[in-house]
Amino acid sequence: MYGSDCHVMDDPPAAPNGSKVVTLLFRLSTLALALTSAVVMATASECTIYGDLHDGAGTATAVTFKDYQPFVYLVGSNIAATILEVAAIYLQVVAGNKQGGDANDEEDAPPPPMINPRDVLVAADVAVQVLLYSATGAVFAAAMAYGPQISACAGAGAGHLCEQVRRSKIISLAASLSAGLASIAKDVPLPFSVWPHM
Repeated sequence: MYGSDCHVMDDPPAAPNGSKVVTLLFRLSTLALALTSAVVMATASECTIYGDLHDGAGTATAVTFKDYQPFVYLVGSNIAATILEVAAIYLQVVAGNKQGGDANDEEDAPPPPMINPRDVLVAADVAVQVLLYSATGAVFAAAMAYGPQISACAGAGAGHLCEQVRRSKIISLAASLSAGLASIAKDVPLPFSVWPHM
């Protein structure tokens, strides 16, 4: 009449968190690359160019990254993107854990916040991408426009401005790509889980 099978109610398995982990890794790499790019550009050493590039006069001109507005923009934008990325990592890890509470805790839970952390996270993602892509594009364009002046700094004893600019723009491009991949990875369900569950 009645079966003797005893069914124990187990907790349902946690949803896979693979996309959250991959997104977090991309966010961390974006943070590291953006900050590295800003530091590399800001530490571009002073370069001395002998002679005007147009008329060949023998005057010495000292230039740094501050003499080129796109390079200054890259430093400021990448630092701002780094700060926003720190906020995005905080929102993903801390605010994501608070939203994943048990149903039994609903009566003890405080009222929902007026600002949804997910909306702030999306806004931070968009702002990071705008800052990184615009700064990277500006530096690539400036490197082409000011190519002869920057290349004149590549000589022996002239300083490391040319090499620092080249490194910084490549690192900034990598940060831009990492930011784009982070925003894509958060929307793609990945079927694996990594401890701890976020």
